[in-house]
Amino acid sequence: MDPENIAVDMVVVGSGSAGMATAIVAAREGLDVLLLEKTPFFGGATAWSGGGCWVPDNHIMRSAGMQDSAEDAGTYIREVVGQALDETLWQQFLENSAEMLRYFENNTHVHFDLKGTLPDYFPELPGGSRAGRLVTPVEYDGRRLGDWFARLRPPLPEFNAPGGMMVDLADGVHLMNAGHSWRSLSRSLGLVSRYLGDRLRGYPRGMRLTMGNALAARLLHSALDAGVTLWHNSSALDLIKNNDRVAGVEIDREGRKMAITARRGVVLASGGFSSDPEMRRRHIPYAEYHQSLMPEGNTGDGIRMALGVGGTMHQSNPANAVWNIISLHHRPDGSVRKFPHLFLDKPMPGCIAVNDSGERFGNEASLVFTEAMHRTGSVPAWLICDGRFIRRHGLGLVYPGGWGRRRLVRDGYLINGESLATLAQKMAVPGNALEETVARFNRHAAEGKDPDFGRGDSAFDRAAGDAAHKPNPSLGPIEKAPFYAVRVYPGDATTTLGLKVDKYGRVMSRDNGAIAGLYAAGLDMNSLWAGLPPAGGSNHSLNLTMGYLIGRHLAGNESA
Repeated sequence: MDPENIAVDMVVVGSGSAGMATAIVAAREGLDVLLLEKTPFFGGATAWSGGGCWVPDNHIMRSAGMQDSAEDAGTYIREVVGQALDETLWQQFLENSAEMLRYFENNTHVHFDLKGTLPDYFPELPGGSRAGRLVTPVEYDGRRLGDWFARLRPPLPEFNAPGGMMVDLADGVHLMNAGHSWRSLSRSLGLVSRYLGDRLRGYPRGMRLTMGNALAARLLHSALDAGVTLWHNSSALDLIKNNDRVAGVEIDREGRKMAITARRGVVLASGGFSSDPEMRRRHIPYAEYHQSLMPEGNTGDGIRMALGVGGTMHQSNPANAVWNIISLHHRPDGSVRKFPHLFLDKPMPGCIAVNDSGERFGNEASLVFTEAMHRTGSVPAWLICDGRFIRRHGLGLVYPGGWGRRRLVRDGYLINGESLATLAQKMAVPGNALEETVARFNRHAAEGKDPDFGRGDSAFDRAAGDAAHKPNPSLGPIEKAPFYAVRVYPGDATTTLGLKVDKYGRVMSRDNGAIAGLYAAGLDMNSLWAGLPPAGGSNHSLNLTMGYLIGRHLAGNESA
């Protein structure tokens, strides 16, 4: 590629699952593709994610003997997303997502299976599924990337076992049960042995990659094989327009300004605006408290560039982000570490959330629990548990077994007390209210029913809990001193608000026509789910499907 006169068929801005999928498909269809990554690492938020992919009626579930149908999926989606659903985009997704999955399985290094699958978020709704639609990336040996492994975004440390060994949800179950099951002990020893072998051979971390890091690595490997040109430390600054068509992009590559001509088009997949303070203030509730898990480069660049050439953005979604709750560890050196409370502690029996009045305010096992924080003004809030819970499940940055507990108490991240009254005093919440809240919850936990917020009623709640706990995997008492608490804040794992696109991913203009040569995918396009995701992996399935469609459309395959 001539550095003084750069022209390619297509430029992709961003290297998460949407950007890399688009680049891979277009390159395999014969286009000359340049992919730009703003940061030093490829993989975007995908490398930090769970990595699952939600595809109704997919060939993997069918091979396992599971049944599904487009009709059931459509019924379910309309129940979940409601009037916010874009029917045209939904039909395009439904008609192409299973085909997309087969395409990647047959033509790339991207492979999935049903390991550790979870039900849809709301399996009791009409058309909901209890298993099979969510497929997870097959673990990947990082050594296969060779020198490019250094350019793969490392996973969040919070998704690793102590020392940096990657584990997935199924591994976590075995690690927790290693003292109670020979099978789990054998599995755990095998994981540790493999990890230690990698480190002894001089690798910077364990080379067994799981979850989103495995998906990002598989996509990166596939992009290299497809002949995609990959530039890191390359920021897109502005779009180049020729008459009414987007004809390229201006960039800053390691301090050098360049203009790239894109003969077919530019695809914006820069990851939304989670890390942009100004856009968060406009679109996110409780922005002054809000925390984001997204990478530092996700600052709304793609959205701003598109708006600058006449593109349009949705005004609002039912939720402008996929919410989660986050605790903050302020280290002695002044740095801050964020922990996402997803599956490891919050939904487990024996952990509840209370507000500053010492009262529960929602179903802690729900993945939309942050909405309860917003709705009730419980911002920030507290997670509390007892000593028995923290030994089995940990709490936030405290690992199961209680590892790290003393240091985190010393740093002020973890609050402890020999009684609930002492704990409440340290939390600055009313002691009587906290004691009454816990006593009421304990009575209901013993009965296996939560009449206040319905925790444990859903199959998803129970699947996310501790299967060994009776009578309800989601409900357990808080009664064994000492007691612990950690401060939690509303946060996001992605934004959902973005650009209006048509069924091929073309950015729509203010007169509702498609802007020639300009596409958006991933978090730069407005989410089909409008902030109401139907299941784990629904973002990646949308990213990969839109990437598949855009790549084929730009290559001239109108049948896609």
